Amino acid sequence: MPVFTISFCAVIVAVYILDTFFLIPEGVAVSRKEKLLTGHNKGYLNRALRLSDQKIKKGEVWRLISSALLHVGTPHVLFNTVAMLIVGYAVETQLGTVKTLLCYLVSALVSGLFMAFVYKLHEGEGASPGIFGLLAVFMILAFKNGTVLFSGVPIALLIVLAVYVISGFFGGKATLCEHLSGFAGGILIGLLLT
Repeated sequence: MPVFTISFCAVIVAVYILDTFFLIPEGVAVSRKEKLLTGHNKGYLNRALRLSDQKIKKGEVWRLISSALLHVGTPHVLFNTVAMLIVGYAVETQLGTVKTLLCYLVSALVSGLFMAFVYKLHEGEGASPGIFGLLAVFMILAFKNGTVLFSGVPIALLIVLAVYVISGFFGGKATLCEHLSGFAGGILIGLLLT
């Protein structure tokens, strides 16, 4: 049973719901459209946990990882949750819970470090760098095991995953750098753990 994958998905959805609908500071105006579609980053959790190069340099190092729990907009959390269920399940059934968690965290951390200290991102959130890292780990596993990528996964889920990966390269320069650095982190940890 993919304990980490299911637990992580539950946590990111819960954090999204809390920060989007309940934990908004008084006096902050958030439209219904911002809450449901395009999202906002005005909630207490987002303010305290999002990636910020300036705040990390001031000692708030938890932001390197905690930003992976945050999402802006329902489509953002929905796509990341679905992709995590597909890729996380595939990796966790082969590596186990602890190694999958480690792969995710290292991928997210490598991306966080790159985005904070090289790209100098002022605000960032999302689980996708860790998901792209897990995708790299799964590709390494498939290569080492001599298996076809995602064999046995229904074609509909593969299409969803393909759309997720392709769209991840067209979200702007910051998004592309986050995804590629997470993928690089996945390659590093994947080569060590597989």
